[in-house]
Amino acid sequence: NIQCVLVVGGFAESPLLIKHLCGKIDQTRCRVIRPKNPSLAILKGALMYGQNPKKIVTRISKYTYSIRCYKSFDPSKQPECLKEIVGDKEKCGKIFSKIISVGDQVILGQVVQKTYIPSHAKQTKIRLKIFCSSDGNPVHV
Repeated sequence: NIQCVLVVGGFAESPLLIKHLCGKIDQTRCRVIRPKNPSLAILKGALMYGQNPKKIVTRISKYTYSIRCYKSFDPSKQPECLKEIVGDKEKCGKIFSKIISVGDQVILGQVVQKTYIPSHAKQTKIRLKIFCSSDGNPVHV
């Protein structure tokens, strides 16, 4: 569904790159746009952002971000090698608890809230391990 490719930066000044890119893209469906001074486009964008950071209010996530967490072990969903005994319960400690997915729109200042419960009754502290993946729906860390 890509309708437009905007080519900026130093490589955009290479006629060979532009020719190759145009040869790979169906230009009846997708336009290749290269500004007059493609190297300056990056600088101008950086200056505009520096003067007013609120100009960019959303971004599209390149990765899926998660926190590693424990869930009850389910032999129908998790391999036996991921089973851990925590306290007196069978747990899987390599669960990918998704926060943001690949392709999600992230709004400036957006807050994501998740609730986690202790793995066992005597737990007094927690270490959060944050992971990222290019997969849109990972299950295990």
